Amino acid sequence: MKALATCKLGSFSIDTAAQYDPDNPPSTLLFAPWTTNNLSYDPAFKITQNSKVIMRIILLKKVPNPSLSIGFAFGFVYDRPIGSIFLGAASVRLASNGHAYGSDFEVFWLANRNKSVHENATLQLQKNGDLILRDVDGTSAWSTNTSNMSVAGLKMMDTGNLVLYGDNNKTLWQSFDHPTDTLLPGQKLMAGQKLVSRASATDLTEGSFYLSVSYEGLFAFYRSTVPQMYFNLSVNATMETEPSEPDAVLSNPVNYSENAYMRLDSDGHLRFYNGSIDDYVDAVDILADVLRECDYPTVCGNFGLCSYGHCTCPPSFDQDNVLDNQSKFGCKEINPVTCENGQSQSLILLKDVYYFNYVDPDAADLKGIHMDSCKDACLRNCSCKVAMFQFHYSTSHGICFLLSHSVSLINEGLGRRPYNSYAFIKLPKEQESQRLSSVSAIAGITVGTFALVVLVVGFCIL
Repeated sequence: MKALATCKLGSFSIDTAAQYDPDNPPSTLLFAPWTTNNLSYDPAFKITQNSKVIMRIILLKKVPNPSLSIGFAFGFVYDRPIGSIFLGAASVRLASNGHAYGSDFEVFWLANRNKSVHENATLQLQKNGDLILRDVDGTSAWSTNTSNMSVAGLKMMDTGNLVLYGDNNKTLWQSFDHPTDTLLPGQKLMAGQKLVSRASATDLTEGSFYLSVSYEGLFAFYRSTVPQMYFNLSVNATMETEPSEPDAVLSNPVNYSENAYMRLDSDGHLRFYNGSIDDYVDAVDILADVLRECDYPTVCGNFGLCSYGHCTCPPSFDQDNVLDNQSKFGCKEINPVTCENGQSQSLILLKDVYYFNYVDPDAADLKGIHMDSCKDACLRNCSCKVAMFQFHYSTSHGICFLLSHSVSLINEGLGRRPYNSYAFIKLPKEQESQRLSSVSAIAGITVGTFALVVLVVGFCIL
């Protein structure tokens, strides 16, 4: 790729004045502050019209493989679409002279993801050993909390790991212990840690999904008022700090380079990328063998019914916003149900409709109940929008989920799972009456049309 080529979503511009110098290691012992002034106007950045993010490099480390022109950079990251400034790290494509290309690099770590700073914020490695990012008003936005730990300096490793080191090059703090949404080769996601997706391809702040590790396994959640699980891989793990063998393996054969990475994306998919952002179409979906497209919580937006990757709306709902393509859209209530009209509400039944959170039966609101009790519970709860009832053999005994939030539902018919599932969607009673009249009229037209087709076919045969 040529420098300053037209950028795509997710591509970035970089300070071309920064370069790797083999005579000066990519570390610093300086205690003078770095500032974020003029990030969007400094002519050294050479921003193209479609650039989304700017980065001012503080440290740059080249990967030692002589056949690759790849490096890892640490510095200020300006997310232009949302107007926020972060401290972060990125993988960078380097030219033969050591300069960074202007468009081909990928942010993989942010320090102050939930507390962005403004123009003229400062970063300083203090003499007490604490690395602190302060906003323009002097308030602390982020720090390594390493004061009085005998810090000798800060350096970027050739693995992409940012390290504060002490005497004898001992690691005192490292960015690999604080992942955001991405893992690099050699980086581990340990028990108690998690990856949190970005909000969108152009918004680096926290999004709607997270992936966590515990001694019980690997779990993926949709972030709402109460987190909802959509994937789990349970294991019988030991309490070892570093087990000699993995407790479980997600196998997907790939070839990778030094700038490969694995990311929890903004749509909830865990994908493997072999380097450049241009490899997006060839990204490997790590969970593709266990999760289908419709198993993801927001694939069809609010209230959408997902069937083999295509979206439809339930009765009495209209198509809302289009998502990533014309077959992906959310749905909206024609006449929203409110607590004020609670006495005039009813439920419509959708058979063989499933809910992604069924992977976590312990999250059910009601267990071991009759289907009618599940329906009644939703009608009595003004915040309930949809009641999901899962059962195996009889509607007299099942589990009930009362949904007050807007998520996608799975409409792929019976046979995919070893249980049955019904969805009950709440509507105003008058709207339900109109819906039934409309269905009757449509049924009559369909029968008449079918009869006409038979006559025409019969005529052609004669």
